[in-house]
Amino acid sequence: MSPETKGKQWRLGTLSKFTGEGDEIAMPITKNPMDWRAFNTDLWSTDRKYEEVADICAMNRNKLIDLRPYLIEEPFFVTTMDKLPKVLDLFRNFHLRALPVIDPNNGMPVAVLTR
Repeated sequence: MSPETKGKQWRLGTLSKFTGEGDEIAMPITKNPMDWRAFNTDLWSTDRKYEEVADICAMNRNKLIDLRPYLIEEPFFVTTMDKLPKVLDLFRNFHLRALPVIDPNNGMPVAVLTR
């Protein structure tokens, strides 16, 4: 294998690791997602007892939830190097509730700013 081919494979592997391009192979996207209103419940509700919720969690401990149908594909974010006026403008102009802070060196999330 030529060094050029090895380099291309390495770049593709790195790209898929950080962009999530290989996610659909590992876990296909859900065909019939739940309605978003099912996630919008009263967190202080007394509908269920603690023991009931603990049992549900224990039964589903090894299961995954596919949240990709509900995610924003290109969310707003700031880096650790951005200035405060830029952050404030984003919150005000786009009526944001939360804004992820990304480390520009490695692209990993560092924090989440909220109102």
